[in-house]
Amino acid sequence: MPNPKFELTQSNIVSPRAKTIVEPELVEARLRELSPDLATRLLYNAVRNGLDARNETTLASAVTAAGVQQWLKTVEVLRTLLSEKQWRIHNQKNCPFISSPDRSVSIVVMTGNSETGKRGVEEPTNQAEKGAVVEGFVQFNRQLELFNHQSFKLVKENQEETQVWALLYHYDKTLNEVRFELSYPTAFDKKRITMWGERLILGNIPNNPADFIIGKDTPNAPATVEVEPKVGTL
Repeated sequence: MPNPKFELTQSNIVSPRAKTIVEPELVEARLRELSPDLATRLLYNAVRNGLDARNETTLASAVTAAGVQQWLKTVEVLRTLLSEKQWRIHNQKNCPFISSPDRSVSIVVMTGNSETGKRGVEEPTNQAEKGAVVEGFVQFNRQLELFNHQSFKLVKENQEETQVWALLYHYDKTLNEVRFELSYPTAFDKKRITMWGERLILGNIPNNPADFIIGKDTPNAPATVEVEPKVGTL
């Protein structure tokens, strides 16, 4: 009697879920583990300024202006704030990065889909298609993950490898808010991030009024930080 044959179909494959942290105090603690320079408020300031830039566009602006201006300003403010803490601004094939002084952590800004900033059934992915640069660092992250679940500690000890994290945000036109998270991509396919090793849910920013919501907390809204880019080489 022949042995039965089993076929593994797509529906049988269950991707491992990312470790997702949503509690504000635990998010802050994890950010400090990544770098003493990182905090929810700093990342909020970058996203908040990006939202303000989006709101400055008018009916006379190009159709894509709102999204483009939001991304450009988010990148600019994030890199400006961290460069003041001695982080290094650099670009790889026009992809803007900001890396910690010890090169253990690097951050890139991306627009995410509607699952961004939520702990739902589905996990987020990048909204815009990404090319070889993003695929390269995601695959590198995956290699680090394969070492073991404490790859970040290995990196910190060896000071030879860099984890690339994505500051992912999504502007929800229906809810009129921006949701954002700092997450660690580990798999990439067909120009999309398909798996995350870890997700830090940072909150949402309603477009009006200017409140800042993290989890169940509702602290007073901070004033928007106006950042003047430094002149010269950083």
